[in-house]
Amino acid sequence: MIIELRGVDFVNKGAELMLHAVFKQIKDYNESVVICMHKSPRVPAEKLKHFDISIKLSSRKLNFIGKLIPRFFRRKLGIVLEDEINIVIDASGFAFGDQWGAEYAQRRLGNKIVEWKAKRKKIILLPQAFGPFSTEPIREVMKKIISNADLIVAREEESFDYLTGVQQSPHIIQSPDFTNLISGSVPSDFDPSKNEVAVIPNYKMIEEDVVGKDHYFGFLKFIIEKIRSKGFIPYFLIHEGKKDAELAYQLNKELENPLDVVIKDNALEIKGIISTARFVVCSRFHGVVSALSQGVPCMATSWSHKYRMLVKDYGFEEGLVEDLNDFEQAEKLLDKLADPIYNSQVSERLKILSAKQKDLSVQMWKKVFKIIQPQTTSVVQPMLSINQSTSLLLLLLNENFLTGLGEICI
Repeated sequence: MIIELRGVDFVNKGAELMLHAVFKQIKDYNESVVICMHKSPRVPAEKLKHFDISIKLSSRKLNFIGKLIPRFFRRKLGIVLEDEINIVIDASGFAFGDQWGAEYAQRRLGNKIVEWKAKRKKIILLPQAFGPFSTEPIREVMKKIISNADLIVAREEESFDYLTGVQQSPHIIQSPDFTNLISGSVPSDFDPSKNEVAVIPNYKMIEEDVVGKDHYFGFLKFIIEKIRSKGFIPYFLIHEGKKDAELAYQLNKELENPLDVVIKDNALEIKGIISTARFVVCSRFHGVVSALSQGVPCMATSWSHKYRMLVKDYGFEEGLVEDLNDFEQAEKLLDKLADPIYNSQVSERLKILSAKQKDLSVQMWKKVFKIIQPQTTSVVQPMLSINQSTSLLLLLLNENFLTGLGEICI
């Protein structure tokens, strides 16, 4: 069984959490499964090697070169041919909707999904946000995806309605974000007594025209001041790469007393750090998931319907601040989160609802495993004859071949 994993990376820590979660579930289900991904700047070869994830050869040139290498040697190199893949799993957090457009959806899945289906590959879209789909071009791409996918999982009711509004299908189901099943780890160099309230920024709050930069910064400065006035120590926790970190550093320049900026390369450590917080102020979706699923009260801001539906699933709608100009609402919520009795009550309620959400995730994975029963790869490569082995040896000594092989492995 060879599975291609799409839509996750090592830069966005929510995407990395999904990678961890998928990897663990699949390996627990069948240790012999080969998982592969396309190498890119956000998915470097050294990271894939660390996770024991193979590199998928995407270009015709590299697939041609790869076919000349015996399968056992390809496995040693950690490379997989396009035709060897028999299951495609898309774990994008949010990639299909008006905000991304028809061309993006076509590139992500639309271009290949009919061909994959014809080759009897299984295609699964794990829990993610979808929609809206208000233009005819994106609706046409989604019809193609819905018609050919073996399972499409909407993370919440609104996404489910957007999908079924395009086309009804028994393969569309609903299940919550599945990173709730993965445990975090608190790094040894992190001191919760010196970092009590995590403030997690998101550049998309500005990029998606949710609010202007001045308004977003004004909101965060107001919140940070109020957190300090309650006697807590706030700090910035970075959930995605350079853009979020740059926001934190820019905002620090406007603060009289700059905050510590905590940056960790490992997504599981970030989730572990969130578990230690008194409460969290968060603009990142998976930061909110990590807080609520671990019983940590959270003030969330939003740039998409997925935030509104998430807090609803955890029964904490009052934790969402959609109007960042409404400082009065934000202050009232902050007063509650800072109150130890209220905080404890919310935490216990979140833990109960989190257990229910986790059970739904377990049930979802059972459906996935039912679909991906052990497959037989469509590519069978026989043992090489003596003449073929001699030819391959000469080919391996060819400078052009070695150059192509280097492109694969670096």
